[in-house]
Amino acid sequence: MQIDRAHLAARIREAHRFPSFTTGAVDDFTSTVVAEALSTENITLTVTITARRFAVAPGRWVPAAAGTVVTVTVASCDTASGARRHVDLVEPEAWVRAVFAEFDDDEQRIYLLGSIDPDTGRSERGLFAYRAYFDEDATPIGVPTQLVGAPHYWIGTLH
Repeated sequence: MQIDRAHLAARIREAHRFPSFTTGAVDDFTSTVVAEALSTENITLTVTITARRFAVAPGRWVPAAAGTVVTVTVASCDTASGARRHVDLVEPEAWVRAVFAEFDDDEQRIYLLGSIDPDTGRSERGLFAYRAYFDEDATPIGVPTQLVGAPHYWIGTLH
């Protein structure tokens, strides 16, 4: 059964309130949402949204950059046992698209870090991590080269 990511993201956005990233510089914060998975039975998702300010000096071939990096991690666990479980990539991606839904799909620059925990740099079962970068005016930007500590894969648009 094919699950429509856009429809799933809209359902998530309807059910949950997310912080806004369109207002310019964002203060550092962490927000957590715990919810039942919509596309997989008996799975509980813990979605953690973290915003941190950054300012990096220019490199040899890259300009200086400043703004906000937003990390969204989606951890999936078996509802009964609490053990980490794998879920299809569709639902974590729908969650991250719901978090950034206030941006036009063509403007989004969302990067998949995979199962790498951004804090530890280690792979974790049942975890998907994503990042988005915004300049001082809250415009989505590409990942500043100076901040790449793990591979970043642009997930592209829904259409």
